[in-house]
Amino acid sequence: MRTSSRYLITTLGFLGLAPFVASLVAYHVEWFHATTLGQKVFISYGAIILSFLSGAVWGQVLEQPYQAKGRALLICSNLITLGAWVALLVQQAQLSLLLLLLGYVSLFWVEARWLKILRTDNSFYPSMRFTLTAIVCSLHVLMLYPRY
Repeated sequence: MRTSSRYLITTLGFLGLAPFVASLVAYHVEWFHATTLGQKVFISYGAIILSFLSGAVWGQVLEQPYQAKGRALLICSNLITLGAWVALLVQQAQLSLLLLLLGYVSLFWVEARWLKILRTDNSFYPSMRFTLTAIVCSLHVLMLYPRY
């Protein structure tokens, strides 16, 4: 990964948290009476971002010389994307949120465990991904917390 892109990548990564936070706030404080909308926005945005990140695994695998682990990574990223799609189809919000939360944790595990083996550079990306994933997972837990 080019270091000249580091600032842009970091900025875009953290700006990507804004829709999560806004929809979480809309859900919990009944912002403009948008509780259901806030929840739907959170789930749909979460599924889109999870699919995007799963697709990014493809780019990382394709950059590397062929290894058998690459096939497993590609299959795992597709399974996680399918899980995100199922989360959109499920008509139970808590189940959707749990599926997405599991997807984010699984994708991070896949990246941290397997891509670390494939990647030889000491990039800032893994630590940034850990921070962003921890925040996103925390926001999912907060979205699961019941409103009173």
